[in-house]
Amino acid sequence: MSSRSMLAFVAMLIACASTANAVGELKPVDYGEVVAVEHFNIDGVIDARGMRGTRMSDIKITVVLNGGQKIATRPRADGTFRILDVPPGIHFLDTFALGYTFPPITLKLLTNGKLQAEYAEDPDELPATDPLRLRPVSTAEYFEARAAASPMAMLKNPMVLMVLMTVLMAWGMPKMIENMDPEELKMMQERMGSQPTMQDILSGKATADAAKPKTGAERRAEQRAT
Repeated sequence: MSSRSMLAFVAMLIACASTANAVGELKPVDYGEVVAVEHFNIDGVIDARGMRGTRMSDIKITVVLNGGQKIATRPRADGTFRILDVPPGIHFLDTFALGYTFPPITLKLLTNGKLQAEYAEDPDELPATDPLRLRPVSTAEYFEARAAASPMAMLKNPMVLMVLMTVLMAWGMPKMIENMDPEELKMMQERMGSQPTMQDILSGKATADAAKPKTGAERRAEQRAT
């Protein structure tokens, strides 16, 4: 074997060894991703006190990595859970449970595997991290309760007010007319009769009549009215 062939064979062996070492530093996980061995697991527990009627299998815990990828898991029957293969960095944790609201949490995973956490909406309050404890802060209301019928609410409706005013006038006007003096009633009828109708206003007849000089009888009727 020539020296040139021997050098080529040695270079091939070195390349194979380097490839084997590189593959040994990586391992496959869910979603078909490949992650490095320095990734860590995050252990936690759901504080289910007060969560009546909620099954642990209906709760979903999702970690959004700073690169945009998502890692999701569900708690076991006893409320404990484990989030696998989380890389160091700052991540966002969201918990979904039907009927309850969990606060979003910001996770900071150090390169030594130590976990730091804080509520995203209240950084001054720190959740327990050994293990990470998740608890709901309130119940979720998905539907707004329909308000009961109220007479006062109906009186705020303009249409109802107009109908009530019309009914009141139709009931009260005849009684007012019955108690009026005959002369006052006659004068009121004359005034109402002299007022132009909507048809006269639209046709311009009311303007033409107003321009005509008044007769003596009309002037005397106006003087009596005043």
